Amino acid sequence: MGVASPDLMASAFADRFNAGDAAGFVALYTDDAVFTYDGAERAVGRKQIEGALAGFMMAGLQFRGECVSIHVVGDTALTRFKWELLDADGGAVSSGVSAEVQRRGPDGLWRLIIDDTGGGSRV
Repeated sequence: MGVASPDLMASAFADRFNAGDAAGFVALYTDDAVFTYDGAERAVGRKQIEGALAGFMMAGLQFRGECVSIHVVGDTALTRFKWELLDADGGAVSSGVSAEVQRRGPDGLWRLIIDDTGGGSRV
C-alpha cells in the first residue's frame, strides 16, 4: 500500500489512523522506515512504527493533517505536514509541523522512509 503522489500522504495517513487501521497506516511506510515523535527516540521498521503509534490510536485520538510543502526530485520527495491530534471532543491534544521523506517504489506508489513529526517545527 502507498499513495499515487506525495501530496496524498497526509490524507491517506489520516484516513487510516482515524479508522483505527494500524495495518493500513503502517503500510504507508517502507519496510526499513524511521519514525520519531520527539526527535530523539526512533522506531525503525513497520513493526516498531506500529507500536509507536498504537498508543495514540488506542487512546481514541484522531489525526488531522494537510501537506504544506512538497519538493520532488526523481523518486524522492521531501514533504511537510501541518498536523493535529484531537481528543474525542475535537480539542487539540498536540500539533506541529512534520518533515517526511517519501520514496516512489517499483510499483509506482509513494511510501514514507523518514517521518519526523516535529521536524518541520523544531529549532
